[in-house]
Formats: sequence, structure tokens, C-alpha cells
Amino acid sequence: MVKSVGRAFEVLEAFNEVRKPMLAIEIAKRFSFPASSTAALLKSMVKLGYLSFDQRDRRYFPTIRIAIISEYLHGALFGQGNLMALMGDMHSQIGETIILGIRKDLEAQYVHIIPGIYPIMLNVPPGTVRPLHRSGMGWALLSQCEEAEIRAIVERVKADGRGSPIDHTELIATLKEVRTLGYARSYGTYVAGSGIIAMNLPGTSHDRRVAIGAGGPVDRLQSREREIVRLMRAAINRHFGKP
Repeated sequence: MVKSVGRAFEVLEAFNEVRKPMLAIEIAKRFSFPASSTAALLKSMVKLGYLSFDQRDRRYFPTIRIAIISEYLHGALFGQGNLMALMGDMHSQIGETIILGIRKDLEAQYVHIIPGIYPIMLNVPPGTVRPLHRSGMGWALLSQCEEAEIRAIVERVKADGRGSPIDHTELIATLKEVRTLGYARSYGTYVAGSGIIAMNLPGTSHDRRVAIGAGGPVDRLQSREREIVRLMRAAINRHFGKP
């Protein structure tokens, strides 16, 4: 990865997390970037039109250009559906940690998160990744794949040699259950005591798959599984329509 490109996107994601203007020194400390290269990076992003700089308080903030690009891409990917509204709706209805996930090669990545309301909840930061073959979010995303693609993923995981072993037959059985139920459930599969119930969002294409999940302690998810599934389906139908 080109270091400067990675840092530029890290800066933009940081604004999404803190949701306020920041000083250059705040950004440098957040990522342990050298002060000089941080200043050069921010000046370049200002010159390109992606950040604004307020001379009065010396703070940076994303410009409307980011919002315009995001608005277009959101419409291209999801039509009239509104992801943030969907996540907020699910959060208010369910109360558990709500997670938006996408496929990142052999992993499922959590790209946006709303923490749960309970004292004991699933607490994970945006950017967290889980193996496609061994996580609820991953199973939901994989359930949309053809058999040949799944087999290729299995071979790549085996060749990689990292993480837990993968059993093709067992994975196929899990994905068959996901397709039958219409959702994936993972209880203590990757992190002991924690779980997730995940569903795919309708209308996403082969290379733009998106899933959404409700995560929390295993015992609470198991006892509320039917209720959570019902609330998730109802919220998806309200915001995206029936698949």
C-alpha cells in the first residue's frame, strides 16, 4: 500500500468517528504520524478540495465534496435505501450493537458500528475484521456466493496457512443453514461469549455485498433470537423494501 494514500483515508475515517474539526497535532497524535508529514498531507488534501482549513482556529474538516461523492455512491449502491437510517432504526428497536459489514478479500470488515445500550455489550471498533469462513458476518456475506467461488476461498484459506483450519463440508452445511433461515447466527464462534445475528441487505450486486448484524453477549442473543430476527427483517423492509 502507498503510505500517503492509506494515511489520507485514515484521516477521513477519523473525522467520521470524532465528528468535529481537528487540529493537525490532534490528527498526528491519533495515528502517531510525524508532525511534518501530517502537515504536508493535510495541506495536500485541502488543495485537492477534500478538507477545509479554518485560519481562525487552525482546524481541519471534510468539505461538502466528500458528502456529494458519498451521496452519489450511496444511491448507486443502494438505490433509495438509507443505511444510516436503517442502522439507527435497528439500534432503537433492538438495543444491541449494530454493525455494517462488507467483504474484504478473505475477511469480513466492520465498516460502521453503533454501540449497544446495555452495560454489557459487544464493543468493537470500526475497521475490525473477522474471517469470512469463521464468523457470522462472514457467513452472511459468503451465503451469496456460488459453490465454485466458495471452493476457491477455501483453497486460498488453506494455502494461506494462518488462523484456524477450514473444513469445506462443514462450511457448506453452515451456508446452507444461512440460506434456509435467511440469516447467519454465530454464538461464541470467534470470540468466546460474544455473538452476532447477521443478514444481507437486498439489492447489492456481486462485488458490492453488504450485510448488517446485531451483536452482543451470546446468552442474550440466543434468548432473543426470534425477536431480533423479526425486528431486523422489519427494519430492512421499511428502509429497503422486500428483497
